[in-house]
Amino acid sequence: MPQGRRGQATGRESLVQGEVRKVDVAKGLVVLRHGDIPNLAMPPMTMGFDVADPRMLDGLKVGDKVSFQAEMVKGNATVIELKREAAR
Repeated sequence: MPQGRRGQATGRESLVQGEVRKVDVAKGLVVLRHGDIPNLAMPPMTMGFDVADPRMLDGLKVGDKVSFQAEMVKGNATVIELKREAAR
């Protein structure tokens, strides 16, 4: 499953913590308040991301804590991996 060169950070090393602020299933979009995303040189902020697979949005709701990985895909910041954090 080659996906191109990944540099130093791969897999779990590049997961970023975030909180879901909005889910738009029709547009395949999730708005996340997130920490620093080093591979995109992006500081902490709240912004919308496309999702690589619309099934990532299944059951996702505002307030969910998530870990995710994002990359630029066709010029758009896109979540390529998304994991809901266990409720405490």
